[in-house]
Amino acid sequence: MMDVEKLVKQSPIWDDRDETAIVEPYDYIVSKPGKSFRSKLINVFNEIYQIPIEKTNQISTLVAILHNASLLIDDIEDSSATRRGIPTSHTLFGVPLTINAANYMYFKAMEILQTISGDDKILLHDLMVIFNQEMINLHRGQGLDIYWRDNLLQFIPDEATYYNMVMNKTGGLFRLTVRIMELLTDVELPHSLVPLSNLLGIIYQIRDDYQNLSNEQMIANKGLAEDISEGKLSFPIIHGLKYGQSQNETILQDVLRLRTDDVELKKRALDYLNNESHSLEYTWEKLEELSKLAKSENYIPRKNFPDASNKLMSVVDYLSTR
Repeated sequence: MMDVEKLVKQSPIWDDRDETAIVEPYDYIVSKPGKSFRSKLINVFNEIYQIPIEKTNQISTLVAILHNASLLIDDIEDSSATRRGIPTSHTLFGVPLTINAANYMYFKAMEILQTISGDDKILLHDLMVIFNQEMINLHRGQGLDIYWRDNLLQFIPDEATYYNMVMNKTGGLFRLTVRIMELLTDVELPHSLVPLSNLLGIIYQIRDDYQNLSNEQMIANKGLAEDISEGKLSFPIIHGLKYGQSQNETILQDVLRLRTDDVELKKRALDYLNNESHSLEYTWEKLEELSKLAKSENYIPRKNFPDASNKLMSVVDYLSTR
């Protein structure tokens, strides 16, 4: 009993061995890194914002944690078998531990805000507000994406509704980054770069939707047309479904409802998207249109920051290159 009394009068005991055990699903996915696109984008943004490098490193770490943790949850929600060319964490470590690891890392990311703010309590409050708002937005977007997928016969979104969902889901981390950087900078901007971050999120997701159905590297990492197996309402699939409704055809809808891994059925759906509804062609045309918009003066401050703006335009070009 004396041991219990001693224990309850202090903080809970935690050691490195316990930490290693509960974050194993997270450490596993981090061991196979992606392209670090977000970190590179932060460095480009900082050529405008001019924030001390230790602060941008902290922001990059925060965003990387949120991104990787969200992938753990996303793979569970989508029943994905592979991620970055390796088995998904939950297939190796189980769903319960993987969910816990992802949620735990969300809060570990939040701790970084204390490091960024230092002793400035007002700054910490403002950072926490931004963090909370964007985490809410991320879960709203992800929730809608799942809801549409699981209620295919009830609702097919139009383009504007899709864009708004993506601004929440994919644009959330882009927007979180820019909002934090604008809070920390002393540089006067002609306009906020939040609209650009929103647009980049939309472009990034549409490109991902397109590549999921056509890119050889994406297929190698995640399998042939995984979005079709998930029944996901991605941008080209939404276009294909709308076209099917106009023609009174249910070919694509029928395959999506099966949530199939059958290669021949998925090839049939892809053939429909390519040669009947021309949805993949339409998707790429829309991507080029949005990319052109992103490079305009309304979004990228080319006159005020020409060198950084050229790099931002290169980022947009990268996202709109097949």
